[in-house]
Amino acid sequence: MKLQAAVLLTVAMSAGCSSPVRTGTRVSVHEEFTLLPGGRAALPQQATLRYIGIDQDSRCPPKVTCVWAGDAMVKLAFEQAGRTADVVLHAADPTPQALGPWTLTLLRLEPGASPAATLRLDDAGRP
Repeated sequence: MKLQAAVLLTVAMSAGCSSPVRTGTRVSVHEEFTLLPGGRAALPQQATLRYIGIDQDSRCPPKVTCVWAGDAMVKLAFEQAGRTADVVLHAADPTPQALGPWTLTLLRLEPGASPAATLRLDDAGRP
């Protein structure tokens, strides 16, 4: 009975999510996806992207008026063909970052200590 209650609670909590947090799922080019720290996305060409976490978060807290919006460094690990490369995206600068044959863009970074990051993977030659 306790197991059934736990399963129902998990389903109910999942139904209330406003944006999908994808972990360990396949991501296509030109697709928006969201990860939590520790989450992993499978990219084309047997590559993966892991969201390590954030660093140097100076963003303005929610419901506070700040003179400067601040920044946060989103730290990721890109793995392909047995090699790993560190990738850092800045919340204050949405410039696409080169990532193998693609570019990666940070679209949104939620507030909080372990924020969800919404990203988009595009072909390197095309936004």
